[in-house]
Amino acid sequence: MACACFAACLVCACESELRPTPGPVADRYHALVDSLDDDQPGASAATLTEFLGEAGPYQIADSVRIQIRHFELLSYGLYHEARALARDGDFDRAEEMLQDLARLDTEDGKSAREHLDFEFYMEKARWLLVRQRVDEAAAVARDLLERDINRFQRDQAEKILDYTGNVGTAMAMAKDTEERSACKQLVVFMATIYVNDGVYPGTFSLEDLQKMDPYNAQAMTRMFSSFEQYRASQDHYSLVAVTKTGHRYKIVDGNIQN
Repeated sequence: MACACFAACLVCACESELRPTPGPVADRYHALVDSLDDDQPGASAATLTEFLGEAGPYQIADSVRIQIRHFELLSYGLYHEARALARDGDFDRAEEMLQDLARLDTEDGKSAREHLDFEFYMEKARWLLVRQRVDEAAAVARDLLERDINRFQRDQAEKILDYTGNVGTAMAMAKDTEERSACKQLVVFMATIYVNDGVYPGTFSLEDLQKMDPYNAQAMTRMFSSFEQYRASQDHYSLVAVTKTGHRYKIVDGNIQN
C-alpha cells in the first residue's frame, strides 16, 4: 500500500514539472526581452505577464518571472519621484510615470492607481489655482466631474470651480483697474505735451511715444498694444487705446470712455 502511494506521488510530480521550451517560444521570449524599456517598468512587466500565459507550461517560465521581478525592483522609488515632479509642476511627466506604475502588482502600483483615481488631478488643480492659472485649473476640475467619483470628491471639484470663478472675476477687475490707470497716465502725458507746446502732436503712435518720452513709453508699452484712430487739432484730440488684453478705450480730450 505504501509503495502504491509513493508511485502515485511520483507520477504527479513528473506531470507537474515544466516541459522543455519549444524553439519558437524561446525565440519570442528573447525578442520580447530585447524590446522592453527599463524606463517603463510597468509596461514591461505587464508585457511579460501577458507572455507568461503562453510560456507558463515551459521551463522558460522561470526566466519570465525573474524578468518580471527585475522590472518590479526597477520601479522602486518611482512613485515618490512622480509625486516630487508634480509638486514642481511637471504634471505631464508625473502622470506618465504614475500611469506606468499603475500597471504593476506592487504596493507602489496600488498607490499610483489610487492616486490617479482623483487626488493627482485635485493637486494639479490646486497648484494651477495658486499660480493664478485659473482657466487651466477650472478645466482640470471639470474633467474630474466627468469621472466616477464619490460625493465628497465631487464637492471638492465643485469648490475649485467656485474659487476659479471668484478669482477670475477679481483678476479681471484688477486688470481693468490697471488698464484705466494706464489710460489716465496717457491723459496726463497728452496734457503735458499741450501745456509745453501749446498744441497736440500731429501724429501719435507707440513709436511716436517712444521718441517723445522713452521713460513713459517703457511703462505704457507694457500695457498698450497700439493707439488707433488718432485725430488732433490745436485744442482737441481723440484716440483709441488698445490694451494687450484686447480692450479698447476711447479717449476724447482727456475723458476716458469704454
